[in-house]
Amino acid sequence: MEEQIQQCEQEQYVQEKTVQTNAPDSKKSKISGTTLVMLLTLGVLVLWLCILLIFRTNSAVCERICRTLVNAYVSVAGRFYSVVNFNVFEVLATLCVICVIGGIVASIVLFCKKYGVYSRRVLIVIGIAAVWIANLYVFVAGFAYNRERAPIPVYESATTDTQTAVNTYVAAIEDFNSTVEQLGTYPDGRAICPYTDKQLREVIRDAYERLVTDDYYFDYTAKAKPVISSGIMASFGIMGISFVPTAEAGYNKDMPMVEKAATIAHEFAHIHGVMREDEANALAAYVLLNSGDPYLKYSFYLDNMGFLFTFICYNVDPNYYTLNYPTHSAYRIENEYCRTWWNEHDFMTAVGNFFNDLYLKLQGQEDGTGSYVELPEIDGEETVDEEGNVVINYHIMYNTIQRIVLDYYN
Repeated sequence: MEEQIQQCEQEQYVQEKTVQTNAPDSKKSKISGTTLVMLLTLGVLVLWLCILLIFRTNSAVCERICRTLVNAYVSVAGRFYSVVNFNVFEVLATLCVICVIGGIVASIVLFCKKYGVYSRRVLIVIGIAAVWIANLYVFVAGFAYNRERAPIPVYESATTDTQTAVNTYVAAIEDFNSTVEQLGTYPDGRAICPYTDKQLREVIRDAYERLVTDDYYFDYTAKAKPVISSGIMASFGIMGISFVPTAEAGYNKDMPMVEKAATIAHEFAHIHGVMREDEANALAAYVLLNSGDPYLKYSFYLDNMGFLFTFICYNVDPNYYTLNYPTHSAYRIENEYCRTWWNEHDFMTAVGNFFNDLYLKLQGQEDGTGSYVELPEIDGEETVDEEGNVVINYHIMYNTIQRIVLDYYN
């Protein structure tokens, strides 16, 4: 009998120890092997991210990596993700948001139920995923922010004489007007777009393949894909978004057609390794103007007409040229149409601009969203003519887009 009692007590003791060991609120101080491996993985990824960020400070290293490793990656990833017609980045971004929110909620629930070990593991997994994505993005896109300037064909000098500037303006306006006449206009006065969305994407893609051939650029020409959640994009004032890891140029499918052309061309520039915004705008302008396609040229003029006016704003009477060489009414009507459309949709633009500005500054672009526009440099020198009147002679250093126009017409 005593032996049976002792055996029962021993079994009870073993059961109590087992329960204590498996209890959710176990107080064991040692880190389990699984958790340790997860922490080490996170540490290695963080260390590698720091190494990449250090490499990114050297422009020569960035250039070499972009021309070789990143170029190879984009060529493979672009062909892989182009198999499907939907925007893979949009799907992945949605899944990431769902997983992060779900993971945080699960971690909180586990913690409240005294499963602290599992709660921490969930958070570590989220951290590992986040740092891994950061590593991939710095490698594929981050290095391109600190590489050399893109080799875009431009006018040989940043300055020119007044007569050449005026002649360029006149030629551009006459070309714009004839382009509108060639396209024809809708009843409301806007130029007719002869393409569907899909056709427009392919026309711009073909223009890139013909015109962007320097070794500086990534070999693969991406596919432009409409973003399903374009309504959300529009509310934040977003026209397009590129994600180099999936080699996709996304654009707002709901905005006016003429803006789609300029936006797709801009996003293609990013996928070709031109990440700085002013250079992406310049490369897009070069492709649209030199494409030989009337509607792409029309889009170029709509997007950059303000820069053309600079050719007649200094050292000559601008009124003479605006009166004798007026722009086709389609310019004013199209701009008003686009402005009205955005006023009806972009009710959270300030929020979108804030995050875009923050992102660009994190990539080393000190001007943030101000880096989209490269302004010409204008200096004035006062002189006195023979009659004693003060005359200001302006000296203008034209920006890249203006030099593209000067090169095109001269």
